[in-house]
Amino acid sequence: MKKLILAGAASLLMSGAAVATDAPTAAEPMASGPGVTYDWTGSYVALFAGGGWGDVDVHDVNGYQGAPPVGDFSYDADGFYGGVLGGYNWQNGSWVFGIEGELGYLGLDDSAQYPPYVGVRLPTDSRSSIESDFFASLTGRIGLAAGNMLFYLKGGGAGLNTDVSFIDTDPTGLTLVSGTSASDFMVGWTAGGGLEVMLNNGWIARGEYMYMDLGDINVAATDSGATLRNFNHEVVVHTVKVAVGKKF
Repeated sequence: MKKLILAGAASLLMSGAAVATDAPTAAEPMASGPGVTYDWTGSYVALFAGGGWGDVDVHDVNGYQGAPPVGDFSYDADGFYGGVLGGYNWQNGSWVFGIEGELGYLGLDDSAQYPPYVGVRLPTDSRSSIESDFFASLTGRIGLAAGNMLFYLKGGGAGLNTDVSFIDTDPTGLTLVSGTSASDFMVGWTAGGGLEVMLNNGWIARGEYMYMDLGDINVAATDSGATLRNFNHEVVVHTVKVAVGKKF
């Protein structure tokens, strides 16, 4: 799925750039040729769609599966990514500075089991799960304008509403660990970059990659012996997206 997401984003971006090669700007709608200048200063809003994939690292804090780090394991989760973004740019020569906010949906949804086992295994034997939905970020941007193209980097803060769980049952179906879910709006940092293209009549298109380190969320559980167990989930997310919008 990650390869399909990347290939789709690259294809859409190259198509937009090809269409925009001779496109006039909103400031000079009839201009063309080598003397054309493009003004990136101003506000903008856009819709975006793409995909995200995450790395979930599960840490068996209290040694339920064995002395740490024996019980640690990792798995991947991916899903649809889409929403709306907006911001404002200031241009100084070829340099463009800006601030940008983003709201949307990032639907990571997957689960995995602690790998080692002996004998018959149920689907609920030492299984961690993750689900997410609402996403938000606030970032600064710095870019270098080259004609109707803007190459940029961005970074700031990001948050993701996330649910995680951990459950363990034995082959008879007896629950060995219970009380095993946690929900939180995870907040961390994000950084990435992309290419934005100015199209005709103030329309803009972009392709972008972002990396997000969202920190950790802990699942506090009680085992069958009434001993408190903690399963700490660290979440890192990668996203790619294409966006189309309007500059004002």
